[in-house]
Amino acid sequence: MKPRKFGVEDPDQYWLQRQTEKRVSEKRLHRFLSNLVDEIFPSGARVLDCGVGPGHVFRLCRRKHETYGVELSAEAIAMYDFPTNNLRQADLNKGIPDFGIKFDIIIASRLLHWLSEPHKFLQQAKDMLSTAGRLIVVIPNITYYRYRMAYLFGKFPPISLSHRNFQVPAEVEQMFKEVGLEIERRVTPKKWLKARLWPTLFATDIVYVLKAI
Repeated sequence: MKPRKFGVEDPDQYWLQRQTEKRVSEKRLHRFLSNLVDEIFPSGARVLDCGVGPGHVFRLCRRKHETYGVELSAEAIAMYDFPTNNLRQADLNKGIPDFGIKFDIIIASRLLHWLSEPHKFLQQAKDMLSTAGRLIVVIPNITYYRYRMAYLFGKFPPISLSHRNFQVPAEVEQMFKEVGLEIERRVTPKKWLKARLWPTLFATDIVYVLKAI
């Protein structure tokens, strides 16, 4: 049997399959990110959603903000039921498209693990922030306590092989530091108190709010 490669070879087929499997619905994370943007900038911010995916964060943010987006898959874009005039179809591995403006918020939700060189993306995103801008990054937490326990019994965490890289929170946080980003907040959409207090252990997704230093 031919070994499977990490990463997505055909993003259009990937999103077609997700639609078939009904894995494109709005989730708590999408609403959490939209509310987080509203908390930082109540209205009127310039928001860039990098890796629009199923479109929910973009759709929710555009209710109060001037929202832009970047998405690679034409099949993903075809799902959207909102205007896409501020959206660019592009491969973020080749850089963030130039929109000719600075952004108050840049969102990279579950994106870094799709990138071949995530540190380059972070550096470019930092350079595209306004003076008071913030970068919001979401990573899947492969150090989640249940994953750790399963690993003791030889089971790999249930992380999609569509990921190009697998980084633990400590590695990601070191990368933030290296490109000149400071962690302002480390949070999780999970409501469980332990997850809020110790997200690197009890949260399946970790959300970082970062500012340039």
